[in-house]
Amino acid sequence: MSDIPSFPKSIGLLLYPGFEALDAVGPIEALNCLCNFPGYEDLKLSIISRSLEPIALGDRDFLRAQKYLPTHTFDTAPQLDMLLIPGGMGSIDFLPGTESNNVDDYIEYVRKAYGGYDSYKPLQYAFSICNGAILLAKAGVLDGRKATTNKSGFALIAQSGPKAHWVARARWVVDGNVWTTSGVSAGADGMLAFMEARVPKDVLKSVVGVMEWRRVSSKEDDPFAEWHGVEDVLPKQK
Repeated sequence: MSDIPSFPKSIGLLLYPGFEALDAVGPIEALNCLCNFPGYEDLKLSIISRSLEPIALGDRDFLRAQKYLPTHTFDTAPQLDMLLIPGGMGSIDFLPGTESNNVDDYIEYVRKAYGGYDSYKPLQYAFSICNGAILLAKAGVLDGRKATTNKSGFALIAQSGPKAHWVARARWVVDGNVWTTSGVSAGADGMLAFMEARVPKDVLKSVVGVMEWRRVSSKEDDPFAEWHGVEDVLPKQK
């Protein structure tokens, strides 16, 4: 394992009202499986939000019945190696023209955690799923980078990051230490791709087998770009 890059140990999951369940639990399930293998038992997960109040998936009865419990607030969150940011209908509040003071603290946390401002150490990795990329974009993390997101709202989401190059045909995109994935189920494929360079091949194979996941192994394997008729959105020139 000496030739394999070290795997992040302290992982944060940022949640807000109206997040998409599979965006969060797809990558987390891959990590759940990984932590059962020798060398990865000490992975730590922090579920972070503005308060410790339970977070529902939405306002409809069916969604409101599903609640997740944060372990930390922005003020008490530990130092992280990696931050996961799911999307969901709640991320609409972060879009240009709809944002409000109700979301400023989320954006500020992402900005500080990624950049290592105030008392934070810089993240080793930022990882967004679906339209969770909006939060990275609003925090300035995607400026000058390539990124992707959910294809059903591609053009609208791209407005949140006019300095980014939004890649349409991509299951996931890696630019430096920033990972962005396409919609919903793509988060699990992105996390497995992240693991591929950082865990032994036999461990990755076992994780995929335990998950019984039909893995998309190529980042360009994305039929939903054509399905939704989207094309790349280039950075706006000054």
